[in-house]
Amino acid sequence: MFKEIDKFTPFERIVGEFEEFKVPSDMFIEHRCTSGKIKTEFCRKWLETTERFIADKPSDIKFCKVTSVLSFPNLWSSKIIIFYDEKYWSEFWNRTELYQYWTPISNDISFVRKRNIKTSLQEYGYYEKFIDEDFIFKDELWFYGELPCI
Repeated sequence: MFKEIDKFTPFERIVGEFEEFKVPSDMFIEHRCTSGKIKTEFCRKWLETTERFIADKPSDIKFCKVTSVLSFPNLWSSKIIIFYDEKYWSEFWNRTELYQYWTPISNDISFVRKRNIKTSLQEYGYYEKFIDEDFIFKDELWFYGELPCI
């Protein structure tokens, strides 16, 4: 999985509003038998990849923001998103709809600090609640990278 993350090549498909990178494996990272150490190493690798993408941003792109999300405890749902459209990027952060909404997590709580992960990236956390006809899904979303001023 880590070798596959190293193969991610951003800025090759600059078509549309965004480009997205997903966890390159099955749900192994979430399995109860997967050690906490491996999960922490995955998180560290995900953030290092985000830092690499930010450092490698081409200067000739009109609008470009690199943001990653670590989904917890559902790490397999984590993503790195490269936004190419400013309006889409701005609207992305508004999750106050009836079926899905985000509630900010206190700035006193830090996902990376709990795991002793060092990063220079900005961090915002949200509790996510997704309501469907048949179920209610709850998650923590931890965003890193180029984030809006909230």
